[in-house]
Amino acid sequence: MKGAMAMDTKSTFRGTVFFRCLAGLVLLGLFAACKKEESLQVEKTVLVYMAANNSLAAEAVDNINMMEQGYQDINGRLLVYARLFGQSPKIYEIVHDNSPRIVSKVLKDYPEHNSSDPKVMAMVFQDMQELGKANSYGAILWSHATNWYPGERTKRMAKTRSFGDDNGDTMDIMDLKAALPRNLDYIIFDACSMSSVEVLYELRDITPLVLASATEVISVGLPYDRIMRHLFDRNVRRGLAQTARKYYGFYNEKEGPYRSATYTLVDMKKLEGLAQAVRTVYDRQQAIKIKDRQVQALSLDPLSPVPAYDLLDFFDRNFTADEAKRIEMALNKSVVYKVHTSHFLGKPIRVYSGLSCYIPKDDDPHASYYKTLGWAKATGAGRLF
Repeated sequence: MKGAMAMDTKSTFRGTVFFRCLAGLVLLGLFAACKKEESLQVEKTVLVYMAANNSLAAEAVDNINMMEQGYQDINGRLLVYARLFGQSPKIYEIVHDNSPRIVSKVLKDYPEHNSSDPKVMAMVFQDMQELGKANSYGAILWSHATNWYPGERTKRMAKTRSFGDDNGDTMDIMDLKAALPRNLDYIIFDACSMSSVEVLYELRDITPLVLASATEVISVGLPYDRIMRHLFDRNVRRGLAQTARKYYGFYNEKEGPYRSATYTLVDMKKLEGLAQAVRTVYDRQQAIKIKDRQVQALSLDPLSPVPAYDLLDFFDRNFTADEAKRIEMALNKSVVYKVHTSHFLGKPIRVYSGLSCYIPKDDDPHASYYKTLGWAKATGAGRLF
């Protein structure tokens, strides 16, 4: 710019006028090009990874319809990768529509592939970011999930998974960590049991904020028609807290077992401090005898394969008041916002700190895997076996 405006003071008037006009045309062209580029690039694109080649296919279609209904006056783009049972994988760009049909634009078709393959997930996120270029990105991970347990690879026989289910193939937390992009403002889990301290600690360097449920998630999932504008809020924390509040309100209006919801917003950078606090407590113990009886359970579906307990209640019932207070102070720095209904599947939620934890059992066949997790290494939790 400065170079374009610099002039030779000895130039003739005509030459000077020509130079100014030429410079003005160049600048005008550059300005127009910049304006055109800006108009093509939005402030935020939200990327939904919907792995629904499984029993949730009908709910996936319903959720896409809810997204279309709620997508009005949004300053941003919503892209959905949908791997639905019986259909080829696609990337949709969501548009507003109130009909029961999916009318959103298909940006890309894929041949058949496995959405639980971390290479596929990495490819899809790259494709979505190229198709929906923006100044910032958020992501929603939509599928089945079961906390930190390792994925099982045998088709149609999967009983456990960390995230995802593609006709029986699943993805463990290490695969998920490898596949996710590193430029996300946030991740929302529309999936069960992922506000687990073991899961979150493993993903602590991926994104600054995560919104997840410590309990199971009712199959309806997020009320997308109610939360759409919050996903694009420039104040990311405020938007995610509002998303959690709308989620809670949606389920708290229901009756019976459907009146069930928990959600937690986590500052991922503060998890190191929590791990250090836990390590300090464990290191003070000569021998740790753990009691899980009466600790608030957060795996409240009887079919949940991974036992999960409230993190703070675990320390309240197994350690001294001073030690539990140390954990509470660190945990409160990590948990930005939390909500829960009074009951889940008819069972009372007596306390809810926002994070779940696993209480090790010697006969757990996944004990050796647990000891490889970052949380177990950082805190010494492997000693509890």
